[in-house]
Amino acid sequence: MKLEPLTKIELEVYTAIKELLKNHRQFKLQEILPKCYKLLNPPYKNSEISKAINGLSQKRYIIKGTSLTHEDILQNAVRKRILTYIQINPGAYNRKIRRDCSLGSNEFKWHLGMLIKFGFIKKIQFTARSYGYFENRDYMGHEKDLFLLQNEKVSQIINYLSEKSGSISNIARDLDIHYNTIQKYVSLLEERDLIHSYENDDITYFKVNEELLIRLKKIVNGQVFVDFASKY
Repeated sequence: MKLEPLTKIELEVYTAIKELLKNHRQFKLQEILPKCYKLLNPPYKNSEISKAINGLSQKRYIIKGTSLTHEDILQNAVRKRILTYIQINPGAYNRKIRRDCSLGSNEFKWHLGMLIKFGFIKKIQFTARSYGYFENRDYMGHEKDLFLLQNEKVSQIINYLSEKSGSISNIARDLDIHYNTIQKYVSLLEERDLIHSYENDDITYFKVNEELLIRLKKIVNGQVFVDFASKY
């Protein structure tokens, strides 16, 4: 995540806050403010220091109500593990992250909240009850596709169709998943252009859109190409 640059006074205030927090981890921001005045006035006026602190908050170097700074966030092993997982699996949902990272509900909620507040990750709602989590960067409008690919049944279908084409009946039989479930996800995948259909002897078969899947992988890996933006 790229942070906005700091002004000279913001940098000095941020440095002072970090030094103060080294020995006073229990302090909240409002408790540090008078100490910043004492350290930095002069040369700065109290109003200038307060304005710099607001700027630090807006740029997410600090968050009011916590004793953490931006640099503290990834010093915690749990938060680092969650962020790394989401970077590799953009669109992953709450239950999947918790399970794969072996985290309890309250632990996950706390650390995820800090990652969101400091702008490391973003939470996107797709339906009334479903959310996906992403690193806070541009995915070129393909967040919904990446979220869909995190679904375990969708992943099975994509893997199957990557090996060979198949009809809904073929897929349901070979994956041992109910026909209606396959039909629902195939419809979603075709709508998102992740798979294509074709007819053979009056039977509809499906195959993956390999070009789009490859380009989605490139987006996840940060390999963004000009032709992607123009075509998709």
